[in-house]
Amino acid sequence: MGRLHTGDSGVIAKAETVDILVASMQYGDACSQHTFDLCRLLRSQGRAVRIHSDAPLRPLPEDILDVSKHSFMGDYAPNADLTILQYPVWFPLAERIRDARGTVIFWYHGVTPPELWGTSTEHEVLRRGQAGTELAWYAHLAVACSPFTMRELHIQSSYPLERIRVVPLGIATSSFQRVPDQRILDRLLQGWHLEGKRILLYVGRVAGNKRIDLIIDALPSLADRHPDLHLLVVGDTQALAAYRELAAQLRERAERLGLGSRVTFTGRVEAIEPYYHIAEAYILASQHEGFGAPLVEAMAAGVPVLASASGAMPWVLDAEIPGTEAAGLTFAPGKAEDLARQLSGLLEDPDLRQRMIERGYRRAAHFSVERFNARAAEVIAEAEMLACQGPPPDSGHVRSPLFAQADVALRHYRVRSGVPLLGRLIEWVRTNSTIHVKEAYLDRIVERQVLYNHLLADEIQQLHREIAVLKAQLEEDRRSDSQPSDQEPEPPSRARP
Repeated sequence: MGRLHTGDSGVIAKAETVDILVASMQYGDACSQHTFDLCRLLRSQGRAVRIHSDAPLRPLPEDILDVSKHSFMGDYAPNADLTILQYPVWFPLAERIRDARGTVIFWYHGVTPPELWGTSTEHEVLRRGQAGTELAWYAHLAVACSPFTMRELHIQSSYPLERIRVVPLGIATSSFQRVPDQRILDRLLQGWHLEGKRILLYVGRVAGNKRIDLIIDALPSLADRHPDLHLLVVGDTQALAAYRELAAQLRERAERLGLGSRVTFTGRVEAIEPYYHIAEAYILASQHEGFGAPLVEAMAAGVPVLASASGAMPWVLDAEIPGTEAAGLTFAPGKAEDLARQLSGLLEDPDLRQRMIERGYRRAAHFSVERFNARAAEVIAEAEMLACQGPPPDSGHVRSPLFAQADVALRHYRVRSGVPLLGRLIEWVRTNSTIHVKEAYLDRIVERQVLYNHLLADEIQQLHREIAVLKAQLEEDRRSDSQPSDQEPEPPSRARP
């Protein structure tokens, strides 16, 4: 196996084998698409890539499926020349990065803060995801998709900022620029009963941090002047219990405001591109957004965008500095009235709309797949150089022995059977007959305990550090008190008779 080395010429040899560790993969997911792009880039460099998924494989592009594998944590051997951990949330297989050989990269996609999730469902998963960012310390380099997620990773994990690089997601802008056949668009409008409507589009997960409720709340103030407005929500409403719960809440909210007939939820769709070409505007009201791929997709499709002035969105729209020619409009986070005000201006000012479209085209070009490839290749080469110079910063990130004992999950356990011929069938029956209990209840209980143990171990270690500092200060004070003074003490003054 070709290990990374520097030859006599000082040239760094590229890793021959690459493992990419992912929680799961599916069509239409930004992190999954990033994995596809990364895999194709590495293979174009002549590297042997294997994608290891913590979840069973779903339908995938043929070239990706060919190099993908559903890997169990206990069976996976982390011995590739280059290991890349894709981290949108914690998953068991991610733990193997602690033992990875060769070059290691931690690619961070952001973890939604539990308080912004919108429902109580999945809170443990998100808290575990935040705590799991400490795995970055086992990487030679960390990569974030925006300056916002770069700062977030540093704050959550304390991983050094000087070791984090920003590489924006790559968006296939040409596929969104291409206008679909009018017959396709007509069928889309007819299928959702949207003929003659001015469509406000949302594309993305139906999750609480996306603040779809703000878009619904902004509609009543616009209804009188724009009776033809219709909100089209395109995104998964079924994959997680949290999505189902929130979708029901949003439908109820729309009904309560008298907007039931003016808000449509499509669920997952086969192809997203045509939806942008029937939209009047795209709106992303998130209060936590690590990048916002639909913003770039909309800009590439010639759709003006409105976004909350929070997270990475002002950066994506080049709207961070007041007075600059931003590629989209921003509104105050969490303020439906400000969203309505900005949207009203966009709907009623054709010149403003045209300026946003033109600027959007130019800004979208900054996030093409070609530019992603160039940026990603650069940081991968830098990580390989750092690996030649020394180990990851974890060598200086000392954990207490207590932390090593905090993970009480039996992660290497796997259902086995030694019965000849029928062993595989017995394993399958045992696994699938208990999975509804294991995944829904037992796994969550154990992971909650692991999270608690990790937090407690961190607190105890911090207390030990503070006690050590106090002891050192006390010893310093004792030494100071025991040293004789250089000056003779003044005699006590006598009282005047």
